[in-house]
Amino acid sequence: MKFAFFTWLATRALILVAFVLAVPHGALAAFGNWDGAWYGSIVAHGYQYAADGAKYNVAFFPLFPLISALLVRIGIGWPLAGVIVNNLAFLPAILLLASLVRAATDDRAARWVAVVACVAPPSLFGSVAYSEGLFMLFSVLALWYVRRERYVYAGIAAAFAAMTRPFGIALALAVIVAALVERRSVREILASSIGLLGVAAFPIFCWLRFGDAIAFVHSANAWRHVSGFDPAGWLALARGAIWGNLNDCVSLALIAAVVPCAIASRRLLGLTGVLFLALSTLLVLFAGEPISVGRYLYACVPLLAAVAMACRRFPVVGYLAAGAGLSILFLDAMAFAAFRWVG
Repeated sequence: MKFAFFTWLATRALILVAFVLAVPHGALAAFGNWDGAWYGSIVAHGYQYAADGAKYNVAFFPLFPLISALLVRIGIGWPLAGVIVNNLAFLPAILLLASLVRAATDDRAARWVAVVACVAPPSLFGSVAYSEGLFMLFSVLALWYVRRERYVYAGIAAAFAAMTRPFGIALALAVIVAALVERRSVREILASSIGLLGVAAFPIFCWLRFGDAIAFVHSANAWRHVSGFDPAGWLALARGAIWGNLNDCVSLALIAAVVPCAIASRRLLGLTGVLFLALSTLLVLFAGEPISVGRYLYACVPLLAAVAMACRRFPVVGYLAAGAGLSILFLDAMAFAAFRWVG
Protein backbone atom coordinates (compact mmCIF):
# COMPACT_ATOMS: atom_id res chain seq x y z
CA MET A 1 0.00 0.00 0.00
CA LYS A 2 2.87 2.40 0.73
CA PHE A 3 4.36 1.78 -2.71
CA ALA A 4 1.01 2.50 -4.39
CA PHE A 5 0.55 5.67 -2.34
CA PHE A 6 4.00 7.08 -3.08
CA THR A 7 3.66 6.19 -6.77
CA TRP A 8 0.42 8.13 -6.86
CA LEU A 9 1.98 11.03 -4.93
CA ALA A 10 5.08 11.24 -7.15
CA THR A 11 3.11 11.21 -10.40
CA ARG A 12 0.60 13.78 -9.11
CA ALA A 13 3.54 16.01 -8.14
CA LEU A 14 4.88 15.61 -11.67
CA ILE A 15 1.54 16.77 -13.07
CA LEU A 16 1.49 19.77 -10.73
CA VAL A 17 5.01 20.79 -11.79
CA ALA A 18 3.97 20.53 -15.44
CA PHE A 19 0.96 22.78 -14.85
CA VAL A 20 3.02 25.39 -12.99
CA LEU A 21 5.64 25.42 -15.74
CA ALA A 22 3.01 25.70 -18.48
CA VAL A 23 0.87 28.42 -16.84
CA PRO A 24 2.77 29.89 -13.85
CA HIS A 25 0.00 32.34 -12.94
CA GLY A 26 -3.05 30.20 -13.66
CA ALA A 27 -2.19 26.63 -12.74
CA LEU A 28 -5.25 26.06 -10.54
CA ALA A 29 -7.69 27.45 -13.11
CA ALA A 30 -6.08 25.24 -15.76
CA PHE A 31 -7.19 22.15 -13.83
CA GLY A 32 -10.71 23.05 -14.98
CA ASN A 33 -9.90 23.20 -18.70
CA TRP A 34 -11.86 21.37 -21.43
CA ASP A 35 -14.53 19.06 -19.93
CA GLY A 36 -13.87 20.67 -16.55
CA ALA A 37 -15.55 23.83 -17.82
CA TRP A 38 -18.67 21.84 -18.73
CA TYR A 39 -18.77 20.19 -15.33
CA GLY A 40 -18.32 23.64 -13.79
CA SER A 41 -21.34 24.92 -15.70
CA ILE A 42 -23.45 22.07 -14.27
CA VAL A 43 -22.25 22.87 -10.75
CA ALA A 44 -23.01 26.57 -11.19
CA HIS A 45 -26.20 26.55 -13.27
CA GLY A 46 -27.56 23.01 -13.48
CA TYR A 47 -28.33 21.14 -16.69
CA GLN A 48 -29.31 22.85 -19.93
CA TYR A 49 -30.58 21.23 -23.12
CA ALA A 50 -32.52 22.03 -26.28
CA ALA A 51 -33.07 19.75 -29.27
CA ASP A 52 -31.26 22.01 -31.73
CA GLY A 53 -28.08 20.02 -32.36
CA ALA A 54 -25.86 22.32 -30.29
CA LYS A 55 -23.53 21.33 -27.44
CA TYR A 56 -25.16 21.22 -24.00
CA ASN A 57 -23.84 20.14 -20.62
CA VAL A 58 -26.46 17.38 -20.36
CA ALA A 59 -23.92 15.25 -22.26
CA PHE A 60 -22.08 14.85 -18.94
CA PHE A 61 -23.35 12.40 -16.33
CA PRO A 62 -24.48 13.77 -12.95
CA LEU A 63 -22.76 12.13 -9.98
CA PHE A 64 -19.40 13.91 -10.22
CA PRO A 65 -20.85 17.44 -10.55
CA LEU A 66 -23.42 16.63 -7.85
CA ILE A 67 -20.73 15.71 -5.31
CA SER A 68 -18.56 18.64 -6.41
CA ALA A 69 -21.49 21.00 -5.93
CA LEU A 70 -21.63 19.99 -2.25
CA LEU A 71 -18.09 21.31 -1.81
CA VAL A 72 -18.91 24.49 -3.72
CA ARG A 73 -21.82 25.10 -1.37
CA ILE A 74 -19.49 25.12 1.64
CA GLY A 75 -17.27 27.73 0.03
CA ILE A 76 -14.75 25.79 -2.08
CA GLY A 77 -14.49 27.34 -5.52
CA TRP A 78 -14.47 25.64 -8.90
CA PRO A 79 -12.34 23.98 -10.26
CA LEU A 80 -10.73 23.24 -6.88
CA ALA A 81 -13.88 21.40 -5.73
CA GLY A 82 -13.75 19.11 -8.77
CA VAL A 83 -10.03 18.51 -8.35
CA ILE A 84 -10.54 17.52 -4.70
CA VAL A 85 -13.38 15.10 -5.52
CA ASN A 86 -11.48 13.52 -8.40
CA ASN A 87 -8.23 13.04 -6.48
CA LEU A 88 -9.90 11.86 -3.28
CA ALA A 89 -11.57 9.16 -5.38
CA PHE A 90 -8.60 8.36 -7.62
CA LEU A 91 -6.20 7.65 -4.74
CA PRO A 92 -8.39 5.04 -2.99
CA ALA A 93 -9.19 3.57 -6.41
CA ILE A 94 -5.46 2.94 -6.95
CA LEU A 95 -4.97 1.57 -3.42
CA LEU A 96 -8.00 -0.72 -3.67
CA LEU A 97 -7.03 -1.92 -7.13
CA ALA A 98 -3.54 -2.79 -5.86
CA SER A 99 -5.08 -4.66 -2.92
CA LEU A 100 -7.44 -6.53 -5.23
CA VAL A 101 -4.59 -7.62 -7.50
CA ARG A 102 -2.37 -8.57 -4.56
CA ALA A 103 -5.13 -10.71 -3.02
CA ALA A 104 -5.48 -12.58 -6.32
CA THR A 105 -1.75 -12.82 -7.16
CA ASP A 106 1.21 -11.35 -5.26
CA ASP A 107 2.98 -8.14 -4.20
CA ARG A 108 4.88 -7.77 -7.47
CA ALA A 109 1.69 -7.67 -9.48
CA ALA A 110 0.17 -5.20 -7.01
CA ARG A 111 3.16 -2.87 -7.41
CA TRP A 112 2.95 -3.12 -11.17
CA VAL A 113 -0.74 -2.23 -11.25
CA ALA A 114 0.00 0.88 -9.18
CA VAL A 115 2.72 1.84 -11.65
CA VAL A 116 0.54 1.18 -14.69
CA ALA A 117 -2.38 3.14 -13.24
CA CYS A 118 -0.28 6.13 -12.21
CA VAL A 119 2.24 6.53 -15.04
CA ALA A 120 -0.13 5.85 -17.94
CA PRO A 121 -0.63 9.21 -19.70
CA PRO A 122 -4.45 9.14 -19.31
CA SER A 123 -3.93 9.13 -15.52
CA LEU A 124 -3.79 12.91 -15.99
CA PHE A 125 -7.59 12.77 -16.04
CA GLY A 126 -7.59 11.29 -12.55
CA SER A 127 -6.26 14.59 -11.18
CA VAL A 128 -7.95 17.40 -13.11
CA ALA A 129 -11.60 18.42 -12.68
CA TYR A 130 -12.90 15.33 -14.49
CA SER A 131 -14.91 12.31 -13.35
CA GLU A 132 -12.36 9.54 -14.06
CA GLY A 133 -11.26 9.05 -10.46
CA LEU A 134 -14.81 8.68 -9.18
CA PHE A 135 -15.71 6.26 -11.95
CA MET A 136 -12.62 4.14 -11.35
CA LEU A 137 -13.33 3.99 -7.61
CA PHE A 138 -16.85 2.65 -8.10
CA SER A 139 -15.60 0.24 -10.77
CA VAL A 140 -12.97 -1.23 -8.46
CA LEU A 141 -15.49 -1.44 -5.63
CA ALA A 142 -17.92 -3.36 -7.85
CA LEU A 143 -15.22 -5.88 -8.83
CA TRP A 144 -14.02 -6.09 -5.22
CA TYR A 145 -17.50 -6.99 -3.95
CA VAL A 146 -18.17 -9.43 -6.80
CA ARG A 147 -15.01 -11.31 -5.88
CA ARG A 148 -16.27 -11.51 -2.30
CA GLU A 149 -19.76 -12.53 -3.50
CA ARG A 150 -21.40 -9.51 -1.86
CA TYR A 151 -23.72 -8.75 -4.73
CA VAL A 152 -25.83 -6.05 -3.10
CA TYR A 153 -22.76 -3.87 -2.62
CA ALA A 154 -21.48 -4.76 -6.09
CA GLY A 155 -24.80 -3.70 -7.60
CA ILE A 156 -24.80 -0.43 -5.65
CA ALA A 157 -21.24 0.36 -6.76
CA ALA A 158 -22.16 -0.41 -10.38
CA ALA A 159 -25.20 1.87 -10.07
CA PHE A 160 -23.02 4.75 -8.90
CA ALA A 161 -20.56 4.08 -11.72
CA ALA A 162 -23.44 4.21 -14.22
CA MET A 163 -24.41 7.62 -12.83
CA THR A 164 -20.83 8.85 -13.22
CA ARG A 165 -19.88 7.97 -16.81
CA PRO A 166 -21.61 6.27 -19.77
CA PHE A 167 -19.16 3.36 -19.50
CA GLY A 168 -20.75 2.56 -16.15
CA ILE A 169 -23.54 1.04 -18.20
CA ALA A 170 -21.04 -1.59 -19.39
CA LEU A 171 -20.08 -2.33 -15.78
CA ALA A 172 -23.69 -2.64 -14.60
CA LEU A 173 -24.46 -5.04 -17.46
CA ALA A 174 -21.29 -7.03 -16.79
CA VAL A 175 -22.21 -7.54 -13.13
CA ILE A 176 -25.68 -8.89 -13.87
CA VAL A 177 -24.74 -10.93 -16.97
CA ALA A 178 -21.91 -12.61 -15.05
CA ALA A 179 -24.34 -13.49 -12.25
CA LEU A 180 -26.73 -15.02 -14.80
CA VAL A 181 -24.02 -16.97 -16.64
CA GLU A 182 -22.59 -18.29 -13.37
CA ARG A 183 -26.12 -19.37 -12.33
CA ARG A 184 -26.14 -17.49 -9.08
CA SER A 185 -29.16 -17.69 -6.81
CA VAL A 186 -32.24 -15.60 -7.56
CA ARG A 187 -31.41 -13.38 -4.60
CA GLU A 188 -27.87 -12.78 -5.88
CA ILE A 189 -29.10 -12.06 -9.41
CA LEU A 190 -31.62 -9.53 -8.09
CA ALA A 191 -28.90 -7.90 -6.00
CA SER A 192 -26.61 -7.73 -9.03
CA SER A 193 -29.32 -5.97 -11.02
CA ILE A 194 -29.30 -2.98 -8.64
CA GLY A 195 -26.81 -1.50 -11.08
CA LEU A 196 -29.61 -1.17 -13.63
CA LEU A 197 -31.22 1.43 -11.36
CA GLY A 198 -28.16 3.58 -11.93
CA VAL A 199 -28.41 2.99 -15.67
CA ALA A 200 -32.03 4.16 -15.64
CA ALA A 201 -31.57 7.15 -13.30
CA PHE A 202 -30.14 9.71 -15.73
CA PRO A 203 -32.49 8.86 -18.64
CA ILE A 204 -35.45 9.20 -16.25
CA PHE A 205 -34.16 12.60 -15.12
CA CYS A 206 -33.69 13.72 -18.73
CA TRP A 207 -37.20 12.58 -19.62
CA LEU A 208 -38.77 14.38 -16.67
CA ARG A 209 -36.71 17.55 -17.15
CA PHE A 210 -36.42 17.85 -20.93
CA GLY A 211 -38.97 15.37 -22.33
CA ASP A 212 -36.12 13.42 -23.95
CA ALA A 213 -34.83 10.31 -22.16
CA ILE A 214 -31.65 10.23 -24.24
CA ALA A 215 -30.94 13.95 -24.25
CA PHE A 216 -27.38 13.11 -23.19
CA VAL A 217 -26.89 11.09 -26.40
CA HIS A 218 -28.37 13.80 -28.60
CA SER A 219 -26.15 16.41 -26.97
CA ALA A 220 -23.07 14.19 -27.28
CA ASN A 221 -23.73 14.01 -31.02
CA ALA A 222 -22.68 17.66 -31.22
CA TRP A 223 -19.16 16.54 -30.27
CA ARG A 224 -19.15 13.43 -32.45
CA HIS A 225 -21.93 11.58 -34.20
CA VAL A 226 -22.60 8.26 -32.49
CA SER A 227 -22.90 6.34 -35.74
CA GLY A 228 -21.36 2.94 -35.14
CA PHE A 229 -17.96 1.80 -36.35
CA ASP A 230 -16.04 4.55 -38.19
CA PRO A 231 -13.39 2.93 -40.43
CA ALA A 232 -12.13 6.28 -41.74
CA GLY A 233 -11.66 7.56 -38.21
CA TRP A 234 -9.74 4.48 -37.12
CA LEU A 235 -7.57 4.68 -40.24
CA ALA A 236 -6.76 8.29 -39.38
CA LEU A 237 -5.88 7.22 -35.84
CA ALA A 238 -3.54 4.55 -37.22
CA ARG A 239 -1.91 7.11 -39.51
CA GLY A 240 -1.39 9.43 -36.57
CA ALA A 241 0.31 6.64 -34.62
CA ILE A 242 2.58 5.81 -37.58
CA TRP A 243 3.59 9.47 -37.90
CA GLY A 244 4.47 9.64 -34.22
CA ASN A 245 1.41 11.13 -32.54
CA LEU A 246 1.99 9.95 -28.96
CA ASN A 247 -1.66 9.90 -27.90
CA ASP A 248 -2.65 7.96 -31.00
CA CYS A 249 0.11 5.47 -30.21
CA VAL A 250 -1.22 5.04 -26.65
CA SER A 251 -4.78 4.60 -27.95
CA LEU A 252 -3.84 1.92 -30.47
CA ALA A 253 -1.60 0.15 -27.94
CA LEU A 254 -4.49 -0.10 -25.48
CA ILE A 255 -6.89 -1.37 -28.16
CA ALA A 256 -4.32 -3.94 -29.29
CA ALA A 257 -3.75 -5.05 -25.69
CA VAL A 258 -7.40 -5.79 -24.91
CA VAL A 259 -7.78 -9.31 -26.32
CA PRO A 260 -4.39 -10.80 -25.34
CA CYS A 261 -4.52 -9.21 -21.88
CA ALA A 262 -8.06 -10.42 -21.26
CA ILE A 263 -7.14 -13.97 -22.30
CA ALA A 264 -3.92 -14.06 -20.29
CA SER A 265 -5.51 -12.55 -17.17
CA ARG A 266 -8.99 -14.08 -17.26
CA ARG A 267 -8.50 -15.83 -13.90
CA LEU A 268 -7.47 -12.57 -12.25
CA LEU A 269 -10.25 -10.54 -13.86
CA GLY A 270 -13.03 -13.05 -13.39
CA LEU A 271 -16.04 -13.21 -15.68
CA THR A 272 -17.31 -9.81 -14.53
CA GLY A 273 -13.98 -8.12 -15.28
CA VAL A 274 -13.68 -9.77 -18.70
CA LEU A 275 -17.25 -8.77 -19.62
CA PHE A 276 -16.68 -5.21 -18.39
CA LEU A 277 -13.55 -4.96 -20.53
CA ALA A 278 -15.25 -6.50 -23.58
CA LEU A 279 -18.35 -4.30 -23.37
CA SER A 280 -16.27 -1.15 -22.81
CA THR A 281 -14.14 -1.98 -25.84
CA LEU A 282 -17.24 -2.50 -27.97
CA LEU A 283 -18.55 0.90 -26.86
CA VAL A 284 -15.27 2.50 -27.90
CA LEU A 285 -15.23 0.72 -31.26
CA PHE A 286 -18.86 1.42 -32.17
CA ALA A 287 -19.34 4.93 -30.79
CA GLY A 288 -18.48 6.76 -33.98
CA GLU A 289 -15.29 8.77 -34.48
CA PRO A 290 -12.48 7.41 -32.25
CA ILE A 291 -11.88 10.36 -29.95
CA SER A 292 -10.21 9.98 -26.52
CA VAL A 293 -9.85 6.21 -26.98
CA GLY A 294 -6.93 5.93 -24.57
CA ARG A 295 -8.72 7.93 -21.91
CA TYR A 296 -11.89 5.83 -22.09
CA LEU A 297 -10.10 2.48 -22.02
CA TYR A 298 -7.74 3.61 -19.27
CA ALA A 299 -10.69 4.09 -16.91
CA CYS A 300 -11.68 0.44 -17.50
CA VAL A 301 -9.78 -0.93 -14.50
CA PRO A 302 -9.67 -4.60 -15.62
CA LEU A 303 -7.40 -3.50 -18.48
CA LEU A 304 -5.00 -1.85 -16.00
CA ALA A 305 -4.85 -5.09 -14.00
CA ALA A 306 -4.26 -7.14 -17.13
CA VAL A 307 -1.49 -4.84 -18.39
CA ALA A 308 0.12 -5.01 -14.96
CA MET A 309 0.23 -8.80 -15.19
CA ALA A 310 1.96 -8.51 -18.57
CA CYS A 311 4.53 -6.12 -17.06
CA ARG A 312 5.09 -8.54 -14.19
CA ARG A 313 5.87 -11.27 -16.69
CA PHE A 314 8.05 -9.05 -18.92
CA PRO A 315 9.55 -6.49 -16.52
CA VAL A 316 12.05 -4.99 -18.99
CA VAL A 317 9.18 -4.08 -21.30
CA GLY A 318 7.32 -2.72 -18.29
CA TYR A 319 10.21 -0.48 -17.24
CA LEU A 320 10.59 0.91 -20.75
CA ALA A 321 6.85 1.52 -21.02
CA ALA A 322 6.79 3.20 -17.60
CA GLY A 323 9.60 5.56 -18.62
CA ALA A 324 7.83 6.46 -21.85
CA GLY A 325 4.55 6.87 -19.98
CA LEU A 326 6.04 9.33 -17.51
CA SER A 327 7.46 11.44 -20.33
CA ILE A 328 4.15 11.52 -22.21
CA LEU A 329 2.26 12.21 -18.96
CA PHE A 330 4.43 15.27 -18.30
CA LEU A 331 4.04 16.58 -21.87
CA ASP A 332 0.28 15.94 -21.85
CA ALA A 333 -0.07 17.77 -18.53
CA MET A 334 1.71 20.81 -19.96
CA ALA A 335 -0.46 20.69 -23.08
CA PHE A 336 -3.68 20.36 -21.06
CA ALA A 337 -2.71 23.29 -18.84
CA ALA A 338 -1.99 25.44 -21.91
CA PHE A 339 -5.44 24.55 -23.28
CA ARG A 340 -4.08 22.37 -26.08
CA TRP A 341 -6.11 19.24 -26.88
CA VAL A 342 -5.06 16.06 -25.10
CA GLY A 343 -7.06 13.00 -26.20
